[in-house]
Order: sequence, then C-alpha cells, then structure tokens
Amino acid sequence: MFAFSSLLLTLSLGALPETQPTTAQVRETVQRSIPFIEEKGLWWIEEKKCVTCHRVGNMVWSLEAAKQSGFEVSERLAEWKQWSIDSSLAENDKGKITGLGNQEGVAQLLLSRGQSDNADEQTENRKKLAGLLLDEQLPDGSWKAGGQLPFQKRPAAETNTVSTMWLTLALLAEGKIEASAPVLTRALKFIEASSPGKSVEWYAVRLLLAVQTGETEVRDQLIKQLRSQQHPDGGWGWMVADDSDALGTGLALYALVSAGVERQDPAVKGAQQFLVSTQRDDGSWPVRGTKEKKKASVQETAVYWGTTWAVIGLVKSLPE
Repeated sequence: MFAFSSLLLTLSLGALPETQPTTAQVRETVQRSIPFIEEKGLWWIEEKKCVTCHRVGNMVWSLEAAKQSGFEVSERLAEWKQWSIDSSLAENDKGKITGLGNQEGVAQLLLSRGQSDNADEQTENRKKLAGLLLDEQLPDGSWKAGGQLPFQKRPAAETNTVSTMWLTLALLAEGKIEASAPVLTRALKFIEASSPGKSVEWYAVRLLLAVQTGETEVRDQLIKQLRSQQHPDGGWGWMVADDSDALGTGLALYALVSAGVERQDPAVKGAQQFLVSTQRDDGSWPVRGTKEKKKASVQETAVYWGTTWAVIGLVKSLPE
C-alpha cells in the first residue's frame, strides 16, 4: 500500500539548502504573515459572509496556532471564531445546518484548539461541531468532499479520501464520543483500504492519522515517503509532482514535526528555509490554483490557503 520508487528514495538530504534560518527569522516570517491572514480573512467574512468555502477554518487555525506561540494577533480572533461556529451551526436558506456543507471547515475549527474564558461554552460548542461530522457518512465509511473541492486537479476519489481523513482526525482528536465509535470504525476501514494519493496533502494527513491511532509502522513509512518527496529547494508542492509551494510545504512540515521528526532535522530546516526565503513583501506566498481549470496560474484562494498552512507549519516547527 505504501510502496514508493527507489528513485524518490535516493533523493539526498544533502541537496537541501545549506542555509538554515534562525528562530528569529522564522518568527519574523510568521509575524509578517499575520496581518495578511487577518485582513484577507476579515474581508472574506464581511464581503462574502461565507463559512462554507473552506477558508475561514484555515484562518482560525493559523491565528490560534500563532497566538498560542506568543505572536501578536488581533483581539478580534475570539469574535471571528465565534462567528465561524455560529455560522456553521445555523440553518441555511434551505433549512439545512450550514456546517454539513462544510464538514472539512468544521474539522479545521475543531483542530484549532485555543483557550477560552468560558470553558463550558467552548465544550458545548465543540460537542455540537463534532456532531456535524457524524452525519452524511456514506455506506463505505467515507464522506464526499464538500463545496468546490471535487473540482480540484487531483482525482475526485482522492479528494473524498482526504476529506474523510480530516474528518476522522478531528473526531479522534475530540476523544470519546459514544456516537462516533461506529462512524470511526467504518471510516478507518475505508482509509486503510485506500490507495496512496498524488497530493502531498494525502501523505501529510495520513501521517497525522497514523500518529493519532498509534500505527507506528505506517507512521515511519509515511515519514520516509514525505522525506523522499521533498524538493532540493527544501519545499514540497501541494501535488507531489508540482514545484514547491507554501501549501504543500506547510502541510508536510506540520505533519513531520507532529510525527516526532526533530526540529533540527535537515528536512525541517530545509522547509523553514524555503518558506522564509520565498515569502512575499505583503506576508503571503504565491500558490497556483488547486482547481483543474485554474492550476496554471496563481490564485487568490490558493495563496490564502498556502499562507495559513505556512504559518501552521512554521509555528509547529519552532523550538518548544
């Protein structure tokens, strides 16, 4: 299931950038990106008023991660997160709970664990959000990707599998929920039987799942695979065959460090260097579109996703 080519295995870590960024440089890179994430995220909330476009969850997760690591973020973060929760739990104009059409975004909200002054309210909100992930599972144990995700440049079946893995990861991270047991059993069986994907995201989230479920052999194999997919410039593309970008690099960096790869490891330092050296003046990173019809050019939503994931990955890779 996890076979990979000998050619990829021969990629030498010695080919990675020799320059290693300092902790101060990494922190400066993260801090520079925060105003961009906040400005463009707030614009989306106010102008689009849309929580179902797989964007606000990235915003909240990246800003929560930055805040927990001591970065300066807007005092409005709690307000934005509450808007995301309330909007996800509200009914749309068709009488359906909005979050059911954005289950991947709901999973992101659950994975973006932050502190709250009202622990009881936070617990209740998390229960309600997690409950949304228990619905609409297909008989084979998977969930169908929501919104416009099926139009991505990777196979639709892989997109559905990745969505299934994110939802499963969020449910597992929530701990014991009695109603989730049969749902998780079906989901894990489906994931176990799934074929390796063509996107770095597939490998990254599968690695996160292996860590969560204690699959040590699978974890070790996936770490090797992600290492083999790293480009000489230190980055990864969102698709394995793509040139390096912030989206693929942030995902891979976060997954590797979460799986126990040392923060001084050449793969980690190479990813940091790629992100530090390719950030634009406005705090963002250029990322080509993830949709099949827009894959040839840099796209605004892909830029936003890439920037949020760059922050999530960089924050995770900072010294503890």
